[in-house]
Parts: sequence; structure tokens; C-alpha cells
Amino acid sequence: MPIACANVHESIGEYQRAYIYKLFMETVPNSVASAFPNALTFSKEIDIYNIDAVFPDRITNAITIRWSGEFFDIPGVDNSTRAVDFSFFDDEAQWAYDFFCTLKDMTGNEYNQAGVWGTIGKFNMGVAKISVDKETITSYRRLVGCRIYGVSNESFEKGSETYNKLKINIHWDRNQEDKAKRGMTI
Repeated sequence: MPIACANVHESIGEYQRAYIYKLFMETVPNSVASAFPNALTFSKEIDIYNIDAVFPDRITNAITIRWSGEFFDIPGVDNSTRAVDFSFFDDEAQWAYDFFCTLKDMTGNEYNQAGVWGTIGKFNMGVAKISVDKETITSYRRLVGCRIYGVSNESFEKGSETYNKLKINIHWDRNQEDKAKRGMTI
């Protein structure tokens, strides 16, 4: 016989909505801030242009050891994805495109094919889950050591009435939970 909850809302609370998230730009490389003076202002408003985000996965490979007809698993290396394609609206003033292309140039550009090595060209982003009141952070993950490896327009169609979107390919070194942000209002 299955276990039933008489009142789910009182027992476990409201369900997390898939669309309630917010994207934050926490840092911008100094070279981007100097070459793109409005980068810091724009980075605070980056969520306005964001269409979809990712809450990073946490996966550890299992190593199976077989011994005398039995087996057991021990934890192996981290196998988290650490890469995703974000979608952004391409605004008419091209702020989003210019901003992400400037960050992408840190991994290599059209002029000299050279990338900025090390931590100088990396930045941090934050992804938050927001409660149903749309104001309170319920969970926050910081994507540390981000780099952009691709900026592309999703489609151009003269007969279309939809908005143009940018696809940004982002990789990061690791993610960290920030429990201090839990419960804060945005």
C-alpha cells in the first residue's frame, strides 16, 4: 500500500517551478572592463536578456571493483558536465552580442587566433533558483572559472516574427554552492 500525504503543501511545501531562476554575472575580467566600459553595468542586467539557464549537475563516476564473485563500487573522478549552451535575446543595440564576443575573444579571436591563458580571461557567473514569490533565493550555485567558447546567432529569417536569439557556449572549471545567498531577496 502506497504512503499518502493528506496535505502535500503543508508536508513538503510548494514545488520548485522550472521557470523561476535568475542568472548573475559576478565578475568580469579587468581587460574586458577596460575595453568594454559598460561591461559591469551590463553584467548586472544580464538576466534581462537570458532565455534559459542551467543549474549545474553533480556527477561522480563509480568504479566497480570485483572480488571473489562479489563487487562493490567506490567513488571515482568527477564527471559533471561543466559546459552548456545558454540562450539570450539579441537586443537591438547589440549590447549582448558585443559583451559576449568580448568575453569570447579571451579564448581566441579572429585577428591573431590567440587566447588569454590562465585566470586573467576567466569570469564567474551565478545561477539561482528563486521561490514562488519570485523574490527569494532558495538555492545558489556559482560557476567558477567560466570561459566562452562560442557565440552564434540561432537563426535569421526575414519571414519570421520571433525575436533573434544568441547561443553562447560556456564552460566552467567548477561550481560552488553559496549558502549565504539562500534566503536573500533579489
